Amino acid sequence: MNNIMAAAALIASQIGAPLPVDAPAVVVPVATAKAVDAPRAAATSSSYVSASGTLSGSGYLYCSAPQNGSGWMNGSVNLTANMPVNGPDGVNGYVPVSGYVNLSGSCQNGGGFVSGSAFVSGYGTLYGRDGRTAGTVRLDGSVFVNQYASSSFVWVNQFATLTGYFTANP
Repeated sequence: MNNIMAAAALIASQIGAPLPVDAPAVVVPVATAKAVDAPRAAATSSSYVSASGTLSGSGYLYCSAPQNGSGWMNGSVNLTANMPVNGPDGVNGYVPVSGYVNLSGSCQNGGGFVSGSAFVSGYGTLYGRDGRTAGTVRLDGSVFVNQYASSSFVWVNQFATLTGYFTANP
């Protein structure tokens, strides 16, 4: 009953009608604002990505051939690169990747053609257009190297395309 009287008193005060002496006090609710966090500008999904670039490395190989003779050459080279990656919603960044290639082949007078395969992988962070961290990416893939090693030294510049998965921040 008290709520009905309060509602009647509120309506009467709004239209200028006289209030009874025993009318309850009129309480008008006040609107309040609550602060909320702004939405974060980040990628909204996770997806497959790919990256292309040149893997580089150098090393010495051992040639078993005698002077002016033929033999076998082998050794390993660490291949590295910073691969540019473009992800969903405009996120991007550079991911460091690396892997070892074991090279072998025939040689004569300290040089010859060598070949081998390497598994290359890397892990890094991608950033949104606003410069904030958007998520992480894992890249991997195989690369085949076939080239000439001169005087038991080899310098490798091998173009490769790696694939992987981008995981957006929550």
